[in-house]
Amino acid sequence: MKYNMKHLWFEKGAYANKKSRVFLATEFNPEKIKKIAIIRHAALGDQVITRPFLVEARKFFPNAHITLCAVSNYQYGMPSDLADSVHIMHGADKKSEIKFSEKLSNIKELPEQDIIFDLAATNRSYWMIALSKATLKVGFPYRSILNRLLYDVGVFRSDFSSEIEAMLDMLRILGHNPEYPLNFAYPNNKEHKNITAPFIIYFNGASQESKMYPIAEQAELLAKAVQALPDYQHIFLEGLNSKEKGESLRHLEKYNNFSIQPSVDLKNITQLLAEATLVVSTDTGIRNMAIATHTPTVGIFYSTVPFRYTPSYEYHHIVMNADASLPSPDQVLMGIKITLEHIKSL
Repeated sequence: MKYNMKHLWFEKGAYANKKSRVFLATEFNPEKIKKIAIIRHAALGDQVITRPFLVEARKFFPNAHITLCAVSNYQYGMPSDLADSVHIMHGADKKSEIKFSEKLSNIKELPEQDIIFDLAATNRSYWMIALSKATLKVGFPYRSILNRLLYDVGVFRSDFSSEIEAMLDMLRILGHNPEYPLNFAYPNNKEHKNITAPFIIYFNGASQESKMYPIAEQAELLAKAVQALPDYQHIFLEGLNSKEKGESLRHLEKYNNFSIQPSVDLKNITQLLAEATLVVSTDTGIRNMAIATHTPTVGIFYSTVPFRYTPSYEYHHIVMNADASLPSPDQVLMGIKITLEHIKSL
Protein backbone atom coordinates (compact mmCIF):
# COMPACT_ATOMS: atom_id res chain seq x y z
CA MET A 1 0.00 0.00 0.00
CA LYS A 2 1.36 3.45 -0.90
CA TYR A 3 1.16 6.24 1.70
CA ASN A 4 1.03 10.00 1.32
CA MET A 5 4.46 11.39 2.20
CA LYS A 6 3.27 14.50 4.07
CA HIS A 7 5.25 15.14 7.28
CA LEU A 8 8.09 12.95 6.03
CA TRP A 9 10.36 15.27 4.10
CA PHE A 10 13.14 13.12 2.65
CA GLU A 11 13.87 10.87 -0.27
CA LYS A 12 17.00 8.83 0.53
CA GLY A 13 18.84 10.79 3.22
CA ALA A 14 17.13 9.38 6.30
CA TYR A 15 15.34 6.36 7.77
CA ALA A 16 11.65 5.75 8.50
CA ASN A 17 10.01 2.42 9.26
CA LYS A 18 6.60 1.35 8.00
CA LYS A 19 4.88 2.19 11.29
CA SER A 20 6.11 5.80 11.20
CA ARG A 21 5.20 6.24 7.54
CA VAL A 22 1.62 5.21 8.21
CA PHE A 23 1.32 7.37 11.34
CA LEU A 24 2.83 10.47 9.73
CA ALA A 25 0.71 10.13 6.60
CA THR A 26 -2.62 9.46 8.31
CA GLU A 27 -2.65 10.71 11.93
CA PHE A 28 0.19 13.12 12.67
CA ASN A 29 -0.63 16.77 13.30
CA PRO A 30 1.93 18.93 15.17
CA GLU A 31 -0.82 20.94 16.87
CA LYS A 32 -2.37 17.77 18.31
CA ILE A 33 0.86 16.51 19.85
CA LYS A 34 0.48 16.74 23.65
CA LYS A 35 3.68 15.23 25.07
CA ILE A 36 7.23 15.17 23.77
CA ALA A 37 10.45 14.19 25.52
CA ILE A 38 13.91 15.39 24.50
CA ILE A 39 16.88 13.33 25.68
CA ARG A 40 20.21 15.14 26.08
CA HIS A 41 22.90 13.48 28.24
CA ALA A 42 25.93 15.72 27.88
CA ALA A 43 28.26 18.30 29.44
CA LEU A 44 27.92 22.11 29.33
CA GLY A 45 28.84 22.77 25.70
CA ASP A 46 26.49 20.09 24.39
CA GLN A 47 23.72 21.29 26.69
CA VAL A 48 24.08 24.79 25.25
CA ILE A 49 23.64 23.70 21.64
CA THR A 50 20.42 21.91 22.59
CA ARG A 51 18.70 25.23 23.21
CA PRO A 52 17.71 26.02 19.59
CA PHE A 53 16.14 22.58 19.29
CA LEU A 54 13.96 23.29 22.32
CA VAL A 55 13.03 26.73 20.96
CA GLU A 56 12.07 25.29 17.56
CA ALA A 57 10.26 22.29 19.07
CA ARG A 58 8.11 24.74 21.04
CA LYS A 59 7.16 26.47 17.78
CA PHE A 60 6.40 23.26 15.91
CA PHE A 61 4.48 21.62 18.76
CA PRO A 62 2.71 24.64 20.33
CA ASN A 63 0.40 22.57 22.54
CA ALA A 64 2.91 20.01 23.76
CA HIS A 65 4.27 19.52 27.26
CA ILE A 66 8.04 19.30 26.79
CA THR A 67 10.07 17.07 29.11
CA LEU A 68 13.84 17.47 29.06
CA CYS A 69 15.58 14.19 29.91
CA ALA A 70 19.02 14.76 31.42
CA VAL A 71 21.50 12.66 33.38
CA SER A 72 22.53 13.21 37.01
CA ASN A 73 26.24 13.82 36.36
CA TYR A 74 25.64 16.43 33.63
CA GLN A 75 23.19 19.04 34.96
CA TYR A 76 25.32 22.20 34.83
CA GLY A 77 23.99 24.45 32.08
CA MET A 78 21.00 22.19 31.49
CA PRO A 79 18.41 24.17 29.46
CA SER A 80 15.58 23.44 31.88
CA ASP A 81 14.32 27.02 31.45
CA LEU A 82 13.09 26.04 27.98
CA ALA A 83 11.24 22.89 29.11
CA ASP A 84 8.06 22.27 31.10
CA SER A 85 9.50 19.48 33.21
CA VAL A 86 12.75 17.57 33.69
CA HIS A 87 13.48 13.86 34.06
CA ILE A 88 16.88 13.03 35.56
CA MET A 89 18.35 9.63 34.74
CA HIS A 90 20.91 8.07 37.09
CA GLY A 91 24.38 8.72 35.66
CA ALA A 92 27.98 7.68 36.28
CA ASP A 93 28.01 9.50 39.63
CA LYS A 94 25.37 7.05 40.92
CA LYS A 95 27.05 3.92 39.57
CA SER A 96 28.23 2.52 42.91
CA GLU A 97 25.08 3.26 44.89
CA ILE A 98 22.24 2.37 42.54
CA LYS A 99 21.13 -1.17 41.75
CA PHE A 100 20.30 -2.21 38.18
CA SER A 101 16.63 -2.63 39.10
CA GLU A 102 16.59 0.94 40.41
CA LYS A 103 18.09 2.19 37.15
CA LEU A 104 15.31 0.49 35.23
CA SER A 105 12.66 1.95 37.52
CA ASN A 106 14.22 5.38 37.12
CA ILE A 107 13.97 5.15 33.32
CA LYS A 108 10.37 3.95 33.46
CA GLU A 109 9.39 7.02 35.49
CA LEU A 110 9.14 8.88 32.19
CA PRO A 111 5.42 8.88 31.24
CA GLU A 112 4.32 7.62 27.84
CA GLN A 113 5.02 10.24 25.16
CA ASP A 114 3.70 11.12 21.74
CA ILE A 115 7.27 11.64 20.50
CA ILE A 116 10.71 11.05 22.00
CA PHE A 117 13.70 12.78 20.40
CA ASP A 118 17.06 11.24 21.31
CA LEU A 119 19.65 14.02 21.06
CA ALA A 120 22.24 12.02 23.00
CA ALA A 121 22.91 8.73 21.16
CA THR A 122 24.67 7.24 24.19
CA ASN A 123 24.33 3.85 25.86
CA ARG A 124 22.13 5.43 28.53
CA SER A 125 19.86 7.11 25.99
CA TYR A 126 19.56 3.81 24.08
CA TRP A 127 18.27 2.18 27.27
CA MET A 128 15.80 5.02 27.74
CA ILE A 129 14.58 4.74 24.16
CA ALA A 130 14.23 0.96 24.40
CA LEU A 131 12.33 0.99 27.71
CA SER A 132 10.15 4.08 27.22
CA LYS A 133 6.78 4.14 25.48
CA ALA A 134 6.10 6.58 22.63
CA THR A 135 4.13 6.70 19.41
CA LEU A 136 7.22 7.93 17.57
CA LYS A 137 10.89 7.57 18.51
CA VAL A 138 13.32 9.80 16.60
CA GLY A 139 17.13 9.66 16.73
CA PHE A 140 20.45 10.25 14.97
CA PRO A 141 22.77 7.34 15.81
CA TYR A 142 26.15 7.04 14.09
CA ARG A 143 25.56 3.32 13.54
CA SER A 144 22.73 2.89 11.05
CA ILE A 145 21.76 -0.54 12.42
CA LEU A 146 20.48 1.22 15.55
CA ASN A 147 17.81 2.94 13.48
CA ARG A 148 16.08 -0.38 12.83
CA LEU A 149 16.61 -1.60 16.39
CA LEU A 150 15.54 1.47 18.37
CA TYR A 151 13.95 4.22 16.29
CA ASP A 152 10.97 4.80 14.06
CA VAL A 153 12.59 7.76 12.32
CA GLY A 154 16.31 8.42 12.06
CA VAL A 155 18.36 11.20 10.47
CA PHE A 156 21.99 10.88 9.44
CA ARG A 157 24.85 12.76 11.06
CA SER A 158 28.44 13.50 10.14
CA ASP A 159 31.62 14.81 11.75
CA PHE A 160 31.75 17.36 8.91
CA SER A 161 28.54 19.25 9.62
CA SER A 162 27.37 21.06 12.72
CA GLU A 163 25.66 18.85 15.28
CA ILE A 164 23.06 21.57 15.82
CA GLU A 165 21.98 21.07 12.22
CA ALA A 166 21.80 17.28 12.62
CA MET A 167 19.55 17.70 15.65
CA LEU A 168 17.30 20.17 13.84
CA ASP A 169 17.03 17.65 11.00
CA MET A 170 14.83 15.64 13.38
CA LEU A 171 12.30 18.48 13.14
CA ARG A 172 12.91 19.20 9.44
CA ILE A 173 12.10 15.61 8.50
CA LEU A 174 8.64 16.13 10.02
CA GLY A 175 8.12 19.35 8.06
CA HIS A 176 9.42 22.12 10.33
CA ASN A 177 11.57 24.91 8.89
CA PRO A 178 13.84 26.40 11.63
CA GLU A 179 14.44 30.13 11.91
CA TYR A 180 17.91 31.61 11.20
CA PRO A 181 20.05 32.84 12.80
CA LEU A 182 19.26 30.24 15.41
CA ASN A 183 17.66 31.44 18.62
CA PHE A 184 19.47 30.13 21.73
CA ALA A 185 17.34 32.25 24.10
CA TYR A 186 20.53 33.83 25.43
CA PRO A 187 21.82 37.43 25.46
CA ASN A 188 22.72 38.47 21.92
CA ASN A 189 26.07 39.93 20.84
CA LYS A 190 24.35 41.99 18.13
CA GLU A 191 22.72 44.07 20.87
CA HIS A 192 26.13 45.05 22.29
CA LYS A 193 27.97 46.24 19.17
CA ASN A 194 28.28 49.80 20.39
CA ILE A 195 30.32 49.03 23.51
CA THR A 196 33.00 51.77 23.70
CA ALA A 197 35.84 49.54 24.95
CA PRO A 198 36.07 46.47 22.70
CA PHE A 199 37.52 43.40 24.38
CA ILE A 200 38.63 39.87 23.55
CA ILE A 201 38.02 36.94 25.89
CA TYR A 202 40.59 34.10 26.00
CA PHE A 203 39.87 30.71 27.54
CA ASN A 204 42.18 27.69 27.41
CA GLY A 205 40.35 25.26 29.71
CA ALA A 206 38.42 22.13 28.79
CA SER A 207 36.78 19.11 30.40
CA GLN A 208 39.73 17.00 29.23
CA GLU A 209 43.32 18.13 29.64
CA SER A 210 44.13 16.86 26.15
CA LYS A 211 41.90 19.63 24.71
CA MET A 212 43.48 22.47 26.71
CA TYR A 213 45.77 24.94 25.00
CA PRO A 214 49.09 24.62 26.90
CA ILE A 215 49.74 27.50 29.28
CA ALA A 216 53.17 28.27 27.75
CA GLU A 217 51.59 28.76 24.32
CA GLN A 218 48.71 30.68 25.90
CA ALA A 219 51.16 33.07 27.60
CA GLU A 220 53.06 33.60 24.34
CA LEU A 221 49.82 34.24 22.44
CA LEU A 222 48.65 36.82 24.99
CA ALA A 223 52.03 38.57 25.11
CA LYS A 224 51.95 39.00 21.34
CA ALA A 225 48.25 39.88 21.15
CA VAL A 226 48.32 42.71 23.72
CA GLN A 227 51.13 44.38 21.76
CA ALA A 228 49.84 43.67 18.26
CA LEU A 229 46.28 44.79 19.11
CA PRO A 230 46.61 47.70 21.56
CA ASP A 231 43.09 49.03 20.86
CA TYR A 232 41.49 45.97 22.47
CA GLN A 233 41.32 44.85 26.06
CA HIS A 234 42.58 41.28 26.36
CA ILE A 235 40.90 39.29 29.15
CA PHE A 236 41.97 35.81 30.25
CA LEU A 237 38.93 34.06 31.69
CA GLU A 238 39.65 31.60 34.47
CA GLY A 239 37.78 28.33 34.81
CA LEU A 240 36.78 26.39 37.90
CA ASN A 241 39.55 23.80 37.60
CA SER A 242 42.91 24.53 39.23
CA LYS A 243 44.60 24.02 35.85
CA GLU A 244 42.39 26.73 34.35
CA LYS A 245 43.64 29.53 36.59
CA GLY A 246 45.74 32.49 35.43
CA GLU A 247 48.43 32.80 38.13
CA SER A 248 51.20 32.01 35.64
CA LEU A 249 49.98 34.93 33.50
CA ARG A 250 50.34 37.60 36.21
CA HIS A 251 53.51 38.96 34.57
CA LEU A 252 51.33 40.15 31.67
CA GLU A 253 49.45 42.53 33.95
CA LYS A 254 52.20 45.05 33.29
CA TYR A 255 50.29 45.76 30.08
CA ASN A 256 47.38 48.16 30.62
CA ASN A 257 45.20 46.26 28.16
CA PHE A 258 45.50 42.84 29.84
CA SER A 259 43.58 41.47 32.82
CA ILE A 260 42.56 38.19 34.43
CA GLN A 261 38.86 37.58 35.02
CA PRO A 262 38.04 35.11 37.83
CA SER A 263 35.44 32.48 36.94
CA VAL A 264 31.85 33.70 37.16
CA ASP A 265 28.46 32.01 37.40
CA LEU A 266 26.51 30.79 34.39
CA LYS A 267 24.19 33.79 34.07
CA ASN A 268 27.02 36.33 34.22
CA ILE A 269 29.28 34.37 31.88
CA THR A 270 26.65 34.39 29.11
CA GLN A 271 26.29 38.16 29.52
CA LEU A 272 30.09 38.65 29.46
CA LEU A 273 30.47 36.52 26.33
CA ALA A 274 27.61 38.37 24.62
CA GLU A 275 29.34 41.70 25.25
CA ALA A 276 32.75 40.53 23.99
CA THR A 277 34.05 41.53 20.57
CA LEU A 278 35.61 38.10 20.10
CA VAL A 279 36.15 34.87 22.06
CA VAL A 280 39.31 32.79 21.59
CA SER A 281 38.97 29.29 22.97
CA THR A 282 39.68 25.62 22.64
CA ASP A 283 36.90 23.09 21.94
CA THR A 284 34.96 23.62 25.15
CA GLY A 285 31.69 24.80 26.64
CA ILE A 286 32.83 28.44 26.71
CA ARG A 287 33.24 28.45 22.92
CA ASN A 288 29.80 26.90 22.46
CA MET A 289 28.30 29.49 24.80
CA ALA A 290 29.97 32.28 22.82
CA ILE A 291 28.50 30.84 19.62
CA ALA A 292 25.12 30.71 21.37
CA THR A 293 25.32 34.46 22.08
CA HIS A 294 26.24 35.04 18.39
CA THR A 295 29.69 36.34 19.37
CA PRO A 296 32.41 35.61 16.77
CA THR A 297 34.95 33.01 17.88
CA VAL A 298 38.41 31.76 17.07
CA GLY A 299 38.50 28.05 17.86
CA ILE A 300 41.79 26.26 18.56
CA PHE A 301 41.60 22.61 17.45
CA TYR A 302 44.13 19.80 17.52
CA SER A 303 42.67 16.88 19.47
CA THR A 304 38.97 17.00 18.50
CA VAL A 305 37.11 17.44 15.21
CA PRO A 306 36.31 21.12 14.54
CA PHE A 307 33.41 20.93 12.11
CA ARG A 308 30.82 19.25 14.37
CA TYR A 309 30.61 22.34 16.58
CA THR A 310 31.10 25.11 14.02
CA PRO A 311 27.89 26.53 12.56
CA SER A 312 27.98 27.80 8.99
CA TYR A 313 25.34 30.53 9.32
CA GLU A 314 27.74 32.90 11.15
CA TYR A 315 31.47 33.62 11.00
CA HIS A 316 33.64 31.45 13.24
CA HIS A 317 37.34 31.00 12.48
CA ILE A 318 39.03 27.62 12.97
CA VAL A 319 42.76 27.38 13.71
CA MET A 320 44.02 23.87 12.94
CA ASN A 321 46.73 21.92 11.15
CA ALA A 322 46.00 19.07 8.75
CA ASP A 323 48.32 16.78 10.72
CA ALA A 324 46.53 17.61 14.01
CA SER A 325 49.65 19.22 15.46
CA LEU A 326 49.25 21.99 18.03
CA PRO A 327 48.56 25.38 16.37
CA SER A 328 51.26 27.90 17.23
CA PRO A 329 50.55 31.21 18.99
CA ASP A 330 51.37 32.99 15.70
CA GLN A 331 48.71 30.93 13.90
CA VAL A 332 46.12 31.76 16.55
CA LEU A 333 47.06 35.46 16.46
CA MET A 334 46.63 35.46 12.68
CA GLY A 335 43.18 33.91 13.14
CA ILE A 336 42.32 36.68 15.60
CA LYS A 337 43.44 39.38 13.16
CA ILE A 338 41.50 37.81 10.27
CA THR A 339 38.35 37.62 12.39
CA LEU A 340 38.64 41.19 13.64
CA GLU A 341 38.99 42.40 10.05
CA HIS A 342 35.88 40.46 9.15
CA ILE A 343 33.99 42.01 12.08
CA LYS A 344 35.03 45.51 10.96
CA SER A 345 33.77 44.85 7.46
CA LEU A 346 30.23 44.04 8.64
